[in-house]
Amino acid sequence: MGSRLNPADVGLFLRALVLARHAQRVRRAPVPDVVASIASRGGGGGRQPTQRVELATTRAVAWWRRWSGGIDTCLTRSLVLGGMLAGRGDVELNIGFRPGEEEPALDGHAWVTFNGCPVGCDGSLAQERYTRVLAVPFSRGPGEE
Repeated sequence: MGSRLNPADVGLFLRALVLARHAQRVRRAPVPDVVASIASRGGGGGRQPTQRVELATTRAVAWWRRWSGGIDTCLTRSLVLGGMLAGRGDVELNIGFRPGEEEPALDGHAWVTFNGCPVGCDGSLAQERYTRVLAVPFSRGPGEE
């Protein structure tokens, strides 16, 4: 007897996959423009637990990289996760930097905050270790909710 796919998880994955495609625009467009574009398409996480939304996001971005040659970075994962959570509360994309291991290198990282709290497996560590230099809200404009 094989394992059954949970329809809610499949739906989350497919929605995240659409957003993963749009997150690839970060290669050629300013981050705030990509956030606005994704936020307008986002909100696919429904009322699912944040951990399930994060898992769907991670899988979708990895799948997109593997099968379409896209990029799978903390920035693309954060763009998709933020888009999936858009409309559920205050969701922000955060980008921070810290000195790299080898001076004068810089180490950058992106993470999502949801209602002021970091989301994701490395969100708390990022907030502690990196100096945030940019925060872009995932808002869908007037009448978003």
